[in-house]
Amino acid sequence: MVESVNSPGYYGRSGILETHVRGQWYRVFVTLEDDYLSITLDETYENTTTLNGTLNNNIETPSGLSDTPDVPDSVANQKRMVRVVKSDNNGLGISIKGGKENKMPILISKIFKGMAADKTEQLYVGDAILSVNGEDLREATHDEAVKALKRAGKVVELEGKNNRE
Repeated sequence: MVESVNSPGYYGRSGILETHVRGQWYRVFVTLEDDYLSITLDETYENTTTLNGTLNNNIETPSGLSDTPDVPDSVANQKRMVRVVKSDNNGLGISIKGGKENKMPILISKIFKGMAADKTEQLYVGDAILSVNGEDLREATHDEAVKALKRAGKVVELEGKNNRE
């Protein structure tokens, strides 16, 4: 079933679609443009991408997410470098949103408990990712950021900043 979305932020034809992948149902946001089809996991219609390995291994459940930022004063509003070492067959364990096309920085929208990013205990939901292994993401589109994170290798150096309000 596809639901129509009429919003000034969306161009072309777009909507929500429920799809069955590897034995699990997912809601995805689908946008049909002139030259491509974009499919993104539906997270309140935001442009969000999960970078956490395979879909089967990391189903989102309330007990499996760290999405309430509890940022220590020592890192609030401070740039910092965080080294994340991915385990075999797993990704970083984060979801990101934002990008130049959304007029916002690349932000961590979710951290999956027990995965590489969570194990560092140095990354927080709401952190802006400024660079990945020295590649500047300050002006990156969402897709450019996803590609940079996916090609980063087993050891990932993230430059982050949490802008506490």
